[in-house]
Amino acid sequence: MNLTITRRHRLYRGHRARSLNITEEELVEVRARERTFDGAYWRTAMKAFSMGMIILRLFTRSFYKIGIVFVAFGMTILGIAVLRRKAAGDVFDQRQPFQTAGFWVMITTLITTIAYIVLLILIVRL
Repeated sequence: MNLTITRRHRLYRGHRARSLNITEEELVEVRARERTFDGAYWRTAMKAFSMGMIILRLFTRSFYKIGIVFVAFGMTILGIAVLRRKAAGDVFDQRQPFQTAGFWVMITTLITTIAYIVLLILIVRL
């Protein structure tokens, strides 16, 4: 009697090997890693950059410094996203366990704290 369990595989194109058979669970893991690396940092950067552009276009000159801080914050987060992606290596390699990069989290926290302090000072001075 043959009691083999058949597993459904999806063909994932675009990988270095041109094709990769992965299970549904592995596909979920790949998607989670993609959201973390390409999603979170890029979304944050684009939202901050967009907010800065809205402030620069809609408000008076007294708000320009606030808009510039948002634009600078967005560009900095975008730079962090690019550098983190390059430093991470192959995050889609299933043989390596996923680890949060503590260094990049600390840098992002520091940049965000500085931006918020500068924004608070600028708002109080209005």
